[in-house]
Amino acid sequence: MNNILALYQRFMQNPAQALMEARFNVPQGMNNPNDIIQHLLNTGQVSQARVNQVMQMRNNPQIQQIFNMK
Repeated sequence: MNNILALYQRFMQNPAQALMEARFNVPQGMNNPNDIIQHLLNTGQVSQARVNQVMQMRNNPQIQQIFNMK
């Protein structure tokens, strides 16, 4: 659980760097989350189904509570 929290914190500080560490190819300087998601979709690095799944998880009240998202 600590690893997940640490990854989340790194992602919030620098989304592009965190994704590159996770082996995604994100252009340097791209830090807008919406632009990054669109780039990952356009380049086939993630599927729309996967993005939808992650967004559902993000909207889960239990997940929001764990990550203090509200």
